[in-house]
Amino acid sequence: MTGTDSVIDHWSPFGTGDILEKANLYAQLYRGSDEFHLSRALAISTGGVLPLNDKGQRAWPKAGDSAEFVLIDASCSAEAVARLPARRATFHRGRLVAGQVSKA
Repeated sequence: MTGTDSVIDHWSPFGTGDILEKANLYAQLYRGSDEFHLSRALAISTGGVLPLNDKGQRAWPKAGDSAEFVLIDASCSAEAVARLPARRATFHRGRLVAGQVSKA
């Protein structure tokens, strides 16, 4: 129900193929709506990588981790899953590949 095997979702005609949308659906169906469970649902989008571990300690990013990430307007993982904010920028191997980052 929440899986996908490519950008085009061959499992279901519904949705956009957006993996964060899949995490949102997963949270709605299986995880619950409290902040902790919403934040854990992000793992379905990240291959199990989460910014904080179950004890609230930073788990990602660490030195040597792959620099694959997306910048979004969200205050935490739970908000990202629940609200599906627009993606501002996408980085692959540490390089900006889509979107833009405003300079401070």
